[in-house]
Amino acid sequence: MPVAAMPLEIAGGRIFALFANGLLEAGRQSEGRYKFDDVPLDIYESDDWSISRSLAATEASAPELVVCFDFDLQDLVAHDQLVPLDDFLAADPDVDPGVYWPGVLESGRYEGLQYGLPFAISPSITLVNGELAAERDIELPEPTMQAFTAEACLRTAQAFHEPDPPDGGIGTRGMLGGILSEPTLRGDYLVLPPLTAALLSAVGSFRDSAGGFTPLESDRARQVLEFYSDLIHRHRLLPIGDFDFGHYVQTGQWGMGFLPIAFSDIGEFRGDNRVFPFPAFGSGRNPTSTFLLSIVKSDRDPDVSYDALRRLYSVIAPESTLPPFRVDAAAVRRLMPELNGDDEQVLVHLLENAAFYGASQSEFDALRNTLVRDVLLGDTEPGEGLRRAIQEMQASSAGS
Repeated sequence: MPVAAMPLEIAGGRIFALFANGLLEAGRQSEGRYKFDDVPLDIYESDDWSISRSLAATEASAPELVVCFDFDLQDLVAHDQLVPLDDFLAADPDVDPGVYWPGVLESGRYEGLQYGLPFAISPSITLVNGELAAERDIELPEPTMQAFTAEACLRTAQAFHEPDPPDGGIGTRGMLGGILSEPTLRGDYLVLPPLTAALLSAVGSFRDSAGGFTPLESDRARQVLEFYSDLIHRHRLLPIGDFDFGHYVQTGQWGMGFLPIAFSDIGEFRGDNRVFPFPAFGSGRNPTSTFLLSIVKSDRDPDVSYDALRRLYSVIAPESTLPPFRVDAAAVRRLMPELNGDDEQVLVHLLENAAFYGASQSEFDALRNTLVRDVLLGDTEPGEGLRRAIQEMQASSAGS
């Protein structure tokens, strides 16, 4: 039973370990019916990469299942590579939509059909250096979306931040972030904290009920760009052209970092590093992604493929960091024993109030690249930049 999956550097260490162990355990529990094999997908090999072409390149290995992100669905469905799961799920007595966190099951749906079964959920978080905060007597806000607003995040970063001494040495990065002044080889303009996450935090969903991108035309979206511009040009917290902050991490001279929980490493929770929401920009929802398990369309028996999917799913979903199902704080603590304080309560709060992008990878790229290039690095007014970005996203959608 070949399973196509993204490599370690894309999936993140937690998901990769879960997946690798899950393949073995699911094969054992099938009592010889299935042997699950990993078929690696090539990821981001060129500037015109797409997951649909990457999956098509594995045809010789005949993968029956594929692991993907929620933002991969549009591309895979557009190229007729996935089997809808609706009939299987409706006939499966072990499937209960009510056990999932709000919006999670829907993240595997595209144009009204369910193509992916979410097996892990990954909220974006802010990791705060609690040890340094205590050492410097910095008063931190409450780790809730109501209290940790964009403005509270800014004040906290400023409290931590100390510019590098002019005579050499390092100060303290209030934010582990920056913005590249030139695009990568793939043509991507990168900024950290991720601009797309901030926009989702502001508007709650990139799409309206008709499938358009009108939420990105809102005042809240424009305010995100103004906030980022101030972080870069006014407050000097996000340096241009400098993503090299490893030495600050190694020496503990940092205030806040931003990452999806699935990409975090146990070592990042050492000391008294604390989990906070991604800064709240207005919607009251926290940016979140999901990992999906789907059936690759082929001439094989789809009933067998679905049976294999469910066997693998039953092994990996309950042990994911974090599971797609509603669990209590004690279960989160069991899955992440490295957490400090009552951070498991924070994660439960984020999962109960998650926002999902509902956009494709190409739409993400068009949104980020246009806004970073034209607004944050250029002189385009935020409203005009958003209009351009929406046009690029629509063009990307039409060409997928």
